[in-house]
Amino acid sequence: MRIDHAAILAGGFGKRLGNITKKTPKPLLKINNLEFIKYLIFDLVINGFRKIIILTHYKDELFKKELNDLKILNVKIICLKEKKPLGTGGSIAQLKKFNKDFLVLNGDSYTKFNYKKFISIKKSRLAKILVVKNNNYKSNKKLNNLKISKSSKILFSNNKGFMNAGIYIFKKEALNSFKIKKNSLEDDLLPLLIKKDLVEGYVSKNDFIDIGLKKNLKKTSDFLNRNFKTKAVLFDRDGTLNHNYGYVFEIKKFKWLNGAIEAIKLLNFFKIKIIVITNQSGIGRCYYSMKSYLKLNSEINKDLKKYKIKIDKIYCAPYFKFAKNKKFRKDAHLRKPNNGMIKKALHDFKILNKNCFMIGDKNSDLIAAKKTGIKFYKKSKISLHKQLIKNLKNFQSL
Repeated sequence: MRIDHAAILAGGFGKRLGNITKKTPKPLLKINNLEFIKYLIFDLVINGFRKIIILTHYKDELFKKELNDLKILNVKIICLKEKKPLGTGGSIAQLKKFNKDFLVLNGDSYTKFNYKKFISIKKSRLAKILVVKNNNYKSNKKLNNLKISKSSKILFSNNKGFMNAGIYIFKKEALNSFKIKKNSLEDDLLPLLIKKDLVEGYVSKNDFIDIGLKKNLKKTSDFLNRNFKTKAVLFDRDGTLNHNYGYVFEIKKFKWLNGAIEAIKLLNFFKIKIIVITNQSGIGRCYYSMKSYLKLNSEINKDLKKYKIKIDKIYCAPYFKFAKNKKFRKDAHLRKPNNGMIKKALHDFKILNKNCFMIGDKNSDLIAAKKTGIKFYKKSKISLHKQLIKNLKNFQSL
């Protein structure tokens, strides 16, 4: 089953959070300097979804300002506003106009799960629910104390069991049966489908967080630090970000590789640091000067500004053991395959080696990464942004 459309329920008022949501809707609250909804969007992007519908009502203009008609690579994001509050059921019913099967996520909760396995659904069922162990949400009465049979049938139980994690699949046949009127997905629509055995259950053993309560919101920063691993991506320069013509030091010879700009845009959107680690022995060899190298960096930054994107920092090692200028014989520990530049970058940005990975095209890049204990991916022949998505997906699941 191929599903490439997703929707995020983001229309609620967030009243349980009091003044916290007076100016900002729950899904747009910043956790670790990134809007909560972007953690959901990140997972959708790296898992191949092509269209994301944000179902909004409360402070819809803020969602539109941040996300509407946005294109991240080939992923289109659209904000769809309820004219009046419809509840979760009525809001989802709006999706039937797209005539597609949908993955639907609550905009105020997060858990990691296997997208590929979850998206498979039996022909006899119209919907699927992700469930998790109810360890911390005893007061939650909506689709709580559920059991899942060997045939994935959902059963209601009076005993401690699983709870709804707010992640669903709806076939278009199910969506077509929903009415665009005020009702609850959890209280009105799903219980009826469950009783008819039209809903499949899927268990996730991963941690779950719902930011709808103040006590949970306080835990969210630590939770996402554990579950959202990627804080930075380190790149070699020549041969990874740009064509390697040999000792590139002029802008006229600096040509971005296919997908490099898109890769930088993607990482900037999710506020993942971009750090370049480049050997520049051409300075020590007197092929060009430090002044020329710095001028090229300035021109690279100007070029990126046209796209409203940036590289966070470029580290270089200008050293050559036979350099005429003795100062360029020093600090050779910085030069790859040594890992001095990488260690300095991680220290400067306060990033743990388990929270970043490196992409490079040379064996010296691999050795430097291994010395630092960070994951390394060799630059492949596919475009950089396509490779980056694969690397991010792989790294996040490690």
